[in-house]
Amino acid sequence: MVREIICNVLELEEGELSPSGRFREDYGADSMNAVEIQSQIEVALDVEIERDDLRRMVDLATVLAILETAKAR
Repeated sequence: MVREIICNVLELEEGELSPSGRFREDYGADSMNAVEIQSQIEVALDVEIERDDLRRMVDLATVLAILETAKAR
């Protein structure tokens, strides 16, 4: 689900998104894309992501790690 959300927001095919691909540098994302990814993940997974974590959400692997922490709260 997380991969689908990110691909949808960044307008990527699922095969284009790698775990370490950086949203801004590799896929041309901007800050609005980051907020949209955060928002859609929070709604879809019923989880709250800390605002400070938004800056760290730079690739799929980091987003998944942040989600693990958020779910543990």
